[in-house]
Amino acid sequence: MTGAPPPKTSLGRREGQCLAAIYLAVATGVALAGAFGQAALVPYGTLLLMPVFAVAVVEAVRTATSIHHEWRTHELGANVKRALACLGPSYRVVTRPSSFGERDRHVAIGPNGVFLVLTSDDAGRVTASDQRLFVNARLPWRNLVEDSRVEALRVGDRLQRVLGRPVRVHAVLCFTRALVAVGQEIRGVKIVQVPRLARLIESVGADAPLTDSDVETARAELVAQEKSPVVRPIFRLTPRRASPEHERPLTLVGRPSTPHRRHS
Repeated sequence: MTGAPPPKTSLGRREGQCLAAIYLAVATGVALAGAFGQAALVPYGTLLLMPVFAVAVVEAVRTATSIHHEWRTHELGANVKRALACLGPSYRVVTRPSSFGERDRHVAIGPNGVFLVLTSDDAGRVTASDQRLFVNARLPWRNLVEDSRVEALRVGDRLQRVLGRPVRVHAVLCFTRALVAVGQEIRGVKIVQVPRLARLIESVGADAPLTDSDVETARAELVAQEKSPVVRPIFRLTPRRASPEHERPLTLVGRPSTPHRRHS
């Protein structure tokens, strides 16, 4: 079972930016408070600190919010990893970032099949109606069900190439903070909350069970995919190669028009 990297033990770049912005905001704030409190006429040099103070406050709030959001996402993802760790010893779990934003993607491989688990940290109450998913009686800002289906198709296509036969990948949408009140699948996607995740995976039956060799092969393939860098195509503008005379395409050339002569 592959897990997340160990937590950072030193300050990162954003943490340093946050501390620097807080220090600058405090320093300029103290200077401005002292100038406005002691002098009846504030010098122009002190007024120049006001834009610096405003920018420092905005930057401190922005970086602190980003750090808190990252920490919360990490903690919620850790809850999903702990739930998947409750699976039996015959299961293997591979975790990596998904293709959609900040959600994590977990793939659990066991004797009863392959399960693609996409996480969501939306809070509230999850319901369904007419094959559509609602969070707090509203449609999510992103189509979570379709994201889960797309990720499952990608994993299934990769495993089919390595195993040599079609492999069904069960799409699971797991909510880390919301209360799920959905009792059926939505367009083939299972909806669940964290405490019931392991129980849901183990309760699914399999028409063609996977052998221990298939499980290890699938795990090795997904781990190799996780470690391999993403190669993006590079488009270069190259001059057109001059083709030989006999390979040049035919071009239709119109006959020049001749002026009409008037008969006198």
